[in-house]
Amino acid sequence: MGKQVGVLAWALQNLSKEEVDKILNDEDSINPKWSGKKDHETVRWYQAAQNLRSKDGAEEIEKAIGKLVHASEHGDDSVLAQFEGAYKPVLDGMLETLSRLGIEFDTFTKESKFVVDGSVSELMERLESLEIHGVADNGAHFLDLGQRGLKGKTDFFYRRSDGSSLYATRDIAYHMWKWTQCDDLVNILGEDHKLQAKQVGMTLTELGEKVPEVMFYAFIKLPEGKMSTRKGNVVFMDDLLEEAKAHAAAVVKDLRSDLSDDEINTISEAVGVSAVRFNIVKVSPDKGFTFRWEDALSFEGESAPFVMYSHTRACSIARKVGRDSQPTSQGEIVPAMHELLRSMASYPDKLHTAVSENKPHIFALYMLELATAYNSFYRDCHVIVNGEVDEFNYAVSEKARELLRKGMEGVGIIPLESM
Repeated sequence: MGKQVGVLAWALQNLSKEEVDKILNDEDSINPKWSGKKDHETVRWYQAAQNLRSKDGAEEIEKAIGKLVHASEHGDDSVLAQFEGAYKPVLDGMLETLSRLGIEFDTFTKESKFVVDGSVSELMERLESLEIHGVADNGAHFLDLGQRGLKGKTDFFYRRSDGSSLYATRDIAYHMWKWTQCDDLVNILGEDHKLQAKQVGMTLTELGEKVPEVMFYAFIKLPEGKMSTRKGNVVFMDDLLEEAKAHAAAVVKDLRSDLSDDEINTISEAVGVSAVRFNIVKVSPDKGFTFRWEDALSFEGESAPFVMYSHTRACSIARKVGRDSQPTSQGEIVPAMHELLRSMASYPDKLHTAVSENKPHIFALYMLELATAYNSFYRDCHVIVNGEVDEFNYAVSEKARELLRKGMEGVGIIPLESM
């Protein structure tokens, strides 16, 4: 539901491929690699519609889109089916891309569910009975959240003059339902949703309902500027991942000219995908940053490849020894050994803090610390000396390998055994 889906549904119903191509004038043409991938193809209809809406004389288009949105918000089955037919192929394409990143979703809940089952209507009746309820001159209904301490834009509109609900109204109904499905609830939103999240939270409180915890993510920028889909300007994750893979392949070829093309392809895919995910997760959610390839793919900096390389070093030792470590007495504790043991001992505390405080960057930064400590250990504490295995050093190396692998999986890094 919503305006964006309405724009897409209108475009798919009213514009032919030839018309879309003419409107866009070959701008943002589809990368041949993604030909047939529905999210790439369908977004051009959305872009064309946005182009038409920005021109003079677009009143009829706006009316037609508004009619579709209005019908969907009143539970019109045929329009809801039309909307699903518009967004579903796009969603499927997005899920295909996300699976490449190792990201999956258990379930999706349709926004329309709460319109069709009457939850939104019941909610609006409850809102109308509240002390802070008001009606605007045009007949729209709102809550004066200024009476409850909200600063700035204090009027929270939840019902249009024609009786239809707004997105935030349906979001409140959604939250009330979600609380029947769980004990803890965390919302992850972009920082541009702060006001709406505040309005939803205050309204839930006014209704006597529980309020979710909210994590806000700041925008990530590319060197060319912030990404925008509402205006129709799109940076595809598929293209970002392909570029990451290409950059990674160039680095791997430079470092390992002995590898075959298949080996380079496998390693560069893992390195590129891991670099994109880790470069995002290592930054505190409330801090925006500019994504730079030289940072994301550095084998010597605070990056996924740096952690991956530390893990492959531990794997290399395990292959050379060729067996499990044996019980042994403690050897000499040199500074590098002490630092690695200290870092490994803090693993559970760092993980617990990251999870309990909803701050994944804490654990991501810890993984950099662990990798750094292992590299120092690798340099100063030899496992194989003159053909003999130092059992204590090997046991420490094996434990570090285990923690590196588990931690990498937790922050979206693919744990390769060789690079």
